[in-house]
Amino acid sequence: MTGYGRKETGGDAGHFTIEIRSVNNRYIDVQVKIPRGLSLLELRVKKTVQERCSRGRFDVLITRNSDREKATRLVVDDVLAGQYVGLLRDLKTRYGLSGDVDLSLVAGMQNIITMTEVTEDLDAIWALLTSGLDAALDELDRMRLDEGAALVRDINGRINAIEAMVRAIAAQSPITVEKARKRMADALAKLLQEQLDPVRLAQEIAILAERTDVTEELTRLDSHLAQFRAMLTDTAQEAVGRKLDFLLQEMGREVNTIASKCQDAAISLDVVQSKAELEKIREQVQNIE
Repeated sequence: MTGYGRKETGGDAGHFTIEIRSVNNRYIDVQVKIPRGLSLLELRVKKTVQERCSRGRFDVLITRNSDREKATRLVVDDVLAGQYVGLLRDLKTRYGLSGDVDLSLVAGMQNIITMTEVTEDLDAIWALLTSGLDAALDELDRMRLDEGAALVRDINGRINAIEAMVRAIAAQSPITVEKARKRMADALAKLLQEQLDPVRLAQEIAILAERTDVTEELTRLDSHLAQFRAMLTDTAQEAVGRKLDFLLQEMGREVNTIASKCQDAAISLDVVQSKAELEKIREQVQNIE
């Protein structure tokens, strides 16, 4: 689900801004942008997000808030500078050269002044980032919960529609089976010119009834819908999205079986509409953790 969280945090170890954005994704994907000198903390940031979330793409941006906190500085190589000055003065004396060995001359020498990275206290910085990450994730979660509540309302409406169609199929199914029995009896009577074997006819009709009866499928579908609704509203469950995915697969299997068994226009229409609602629910469930 989509969300956004932002937090500024600071202390003796530095001042930072943490921003987290999330978008829909079937799996967990965490991308981190962090100041170059803090790259060793990237895995810790990813782990923190993964411990809080199980689905979605998360972009985490961590920035320093002040140039003075950059993890580099200029340093003078005193040993090398001393060698340069000593050698130049020795050359001046040895060859009777004119001129002075001054600052502008020494500063132009190679590698006298270099840029180096400052060693930072990563543990102290991580303590700051941890509190900031938690606060940003809390803000992001509030947005995701609001979106989740809207998704639940939408999915519940679609479940209601499917349950209504299941009831309609259950009411129509016995009529369909009886019509199929009559068609078979009429067809057999015509083929055999009214010379029917009552036992054989009863056997064929029993087989037909078994092939066209969808009572078991409707019972299982009702059970799956009840479980789905319960999971959708159970806030204590974690990673419920994948469980809902599984139930949707089972519901789709039952609906397909009903479609293959029932040769009835009204039932076929309800089946098609049920499949459409299940597909819409499947799209929504991809966004639920």
